[in-house]
Amino acid sequence: MHDLMVALFKFIKSFWQFMKIVIVFCILMLLFYWVENLTGGDWGWLNFIRGFLEGLVKIGDSIYSGSLNLFEAVFEFKFFNALILLVIAFYLMNLFIMITEKIEDIYDDSWRAYKKAEKKIMNKSLQDNVKKEEKKISKYAILIHTALKKKFSHKELNINIDEQNQLMNKFIAEKTGAHSMNYDGGFLYQFNSFEEIDAVLDVLFKILNSNAPLDYSICIQSGDNLPQLKKVADLKHFGKVTMAADTAYRYKFNTSHRYGTSQIGIFQNGDTTLEVHEFKEIL
Repeated sequence: MHDLMVALFKFIKSFWQFMKIVIVFCILMLLFYWVENLTGGDWGWLNFIRGFLEGLVKIGDSIYSGSLNLFEAVFEFKFFNALILLVIAFYLMNLFIMITEKIEDIYDDSWRAYKKAEKKIMNKSLQDNVKKEEKKISKYAILIHTALKKKFSHKELNINIDEQNQLMNKFIAEKTGAHSMNYDGGFLYQFNSFEEIDAVLDVLFKILNSNAPLDYSICIQSGDNLPQLKKVADLKHFGKVTMAADTAYRYKFNTSHRYGTSQIGIFQNGDTTLEVHEFKEIL
C-alpha cells in the first residue's frame, strides 16, 4: 500500500509538470494565433489547435472585449485576456505541485510515525518473548576450584587444603542447602532458582572476602550447559565470580539485582571465542 501511495504522488507531480509544459506550448501557440490575427494571415499549420485557441479567446472576450489601435494594428484585449488565463493556469500548476508535495510530506510523516509505532510494538513484543524465554531458565550450576594463597603455601605452615575445602563445603551447605559434587577437579553445586541467585552470591562473596587460606575460582553457568561452565572454569580466574555472556544476560532479567556485572574479556577456546563476565559487589 505504501509503495502504491508513493507511486501515486509521483504520478500526480509528474502530471502537474506535464501540464506546465502543455500550458507553455499553448501560450506559444496563442502568440502565433494572435500574430496571425494581427497580420490577417491564414496559417494552416495552426489548424490542429485552432479550435482550442478560438474557445480560449472567446472566454477572454467574455471578460473584456475592448481593443487598442497601435502601430496601425488593432490589438484586441481578448487575446491578452486569454494569455493571462494561460499564465494563471501555469502558476496554478505550481500551486498544485506545492499542495501535492505538502500532502505527500504529511503522508510521509504519518507513515514514519506509524512504522515507528509498529516497530516499537514489535520490539516490545520481541522483548517480552525474550524475557519470557530467559525467565524459563531457572537452573544454574556453580563450579569452585580452590588453591592455597601464596602466603599460606609454605610447607612449614602445614595447611591442610582438604580440610579447608570441607569447611567451605560445609559453610555453603549450611547457607544454601546445596551439597557439592566432585567435578573437573573442583566442587559442583546445582540450584533450581536463578531468580534467587543474589542470596547465593552473598554467600560466595563472603567466601571470597574471608580470611581463609584458600584462593577461590568461582564460576556460574545458567541452564544445563556444563561444558561451557568447564570452559569458563578452565580460565582459572581466582578471586572472582565469573560467568559466560549468556549467564550475564540471563541475570539482567531477574527482578532485583544486588550485584553488578562487567566484562573481563574475550578468550579464544579452540575454534571459538568465549566472552567472560564477572559479578561485582555494588558498593
